[in-house]
Amino acid sequence: MEESLSRVPANRPVDGLERISATDRTATVTCTVDARGEFVDLGIGADWWYSVGPSGIASAILDALQFAQDKAMLARMTLRRRGRQVPAAPRDDPFSAGDSASGPSRDAWAAWAAAEAKVERGYALMTIADRVAELRDSGQPRSISGPSGLFRLHLVGFAITGSEVDVQSLSELDTDRLAEDARAALRQASREQDPAYWFVGEGARR
Repeated sequence: MEESLSRVPANRPVDGLERISATDRTATVTCTVDARGEFVDLGIGADWWYSVGPSGIASAILDALQFAQDKAMLARMTLRRRGRQVPAAPRDDPFSAGDSASGPSRDAWAAWAAAEAKVERGYALMTIADRVAELRDSGQPRSISGPSGLFRLHLVGFAITGSEVDVQSLSELDTDRLAEDARAALRQASREQDPAYWFVGEGARR
């Protein structure tokens, strides 16, 4: 990456930072993250049944994710050392939702209603923030499963602590189903780390 940065002018973006990939130790699973270490995609090799087997595929997925996130961390460190900006995640501003600009045509009652609505939204946001903080700090284990139930992530708060697969339901022909299940679970775990998910996304309706 040092060589790539030396060829790119300081005011130009560096290519490849939105897709940083790594494999597990057996090169069975390839995981892709962005420069912030957030999950993007994964692939499972067709020979996974023989290279790691159903008992080892769950840990191989997390190994590939960890290695990809380590590479992303090194990329961010290199960018900072070179005085470059680390790509920022797109974020919705939950505090701007529902706001409306005041104008000369608005009467006093409309202004009062808008102010009241703003206060009510502030209380709602504080309630959501308390709920998210409680989930983050609870220390209680929880899990996120893919739609087919083949892959399950284990978390404490928002931190991934492990994973498992439904060994009894898997066969060597389930490569695509397993990969899709793992993608869904990892994407959900990544979304839950984004404050916008809780304030203006699906999490606000949970």
